Amino acid sequence: MDLRVSVASAVLAGFLGSCASIQAQPADPIEPQMIPIKGGEFFLGSPSSQEGHQADEGPQLAVTVPSFRISRFEVTRGQYRAFVEANGYSSDTPCLVMGEDGRWFHDPDASWENPGFAQTDDHPVVCVSWADAKAYAAWLGERTQGAGYRLPSEAEWEFVAKAGSTSTYWWGEDEERFCSYTNGADATARALYPEWDRAGECDDGFAYTAPVGTYEKPNAFGAQDMIGNVWEWMADCYTGTHSDAPRDGGAVEMPDCEKRVMRGGAWDFGSFYLRTAYRGAWDGSQAFSNLGFRVAADQRP
Repeated sequence: MDLRVSVASAVLAGFLGSCASIQAQPADPIEPQMIPIKGGEFFLGSPSSQEGHQADEGPQLAVTVPSFRISRFEVTRGQYRAFVEANGYSSDTPCLVMGEDGRWFHDPDASWENPGFAQTDDHPVVCVSWADAKAYAAWLGERTQGAGYRLPSEAEWEFVAKAGSTSTYWWGEDEERFCSYTNGADATARALYPEWDRAGECDDGFAYTAPVGTYEKPNAFGAQDMIGNVWEWMADCYTGTHSDAPRDGGAVEMPDCEKRVMRGGAWDFGSFYLRTAYRGAWDGSQAFSNLGFRVAADQRP
């Protein structure tokens, strides 16, 4: 059987089997809502024939991802606040924010509480470094008696983001439809930053971050905001190819890691960057007002 056909069948069966679990979980202002993901095999990366394909999205590899759990949404500012207040966590991570000219600059007064634009506690937390995100996951694991929270591997993230699809975008091939599904650089953003030629013509309603779950159109696994809104830190060290990616869905680890992988695109990126296979990378010691994270965990025994 063709791998793409078998993956699509497994995805549908896994999603239908997990719907009850997703709906049964109560909302928790501290602990993120977790979705059980049935493992399976998929193609990591994009084919060279895909429009917009980048060299670091290849070569495509068949990767087998074990069953695990992932947060339905990006970690919110309210959830991160609970972590900070519980243990007095502080970070001197410099945060880059968007200036009036549409360019990034270090604002010494910027932080997760003050990213340069208005947020509520329902928005995804931003201005957090890779180490900050790891510290949050470790604290959450301690709070929940060893549930093993962590950052997702890049393979796990892409497995969920694609959710069995083989199209350029998880919703299909029409790049101009992104405003119906996510928060990217749109007409609202273009009005603020006229020089952004990467902005689309549609209007998703937000120039900056949107509250998590705003678009209410989960993908086939029930995950939301995987694409757009904010970039998300991965556990992986960035390499310029998928050649050495673990076939078991694990994270790429290196002793001297210069950049960490970030995935998903954000409010200031247009449709080209909202492809499910697109990869970003940055120095893990820095932070941006368009960069947050979500958490993953192994399946409960």
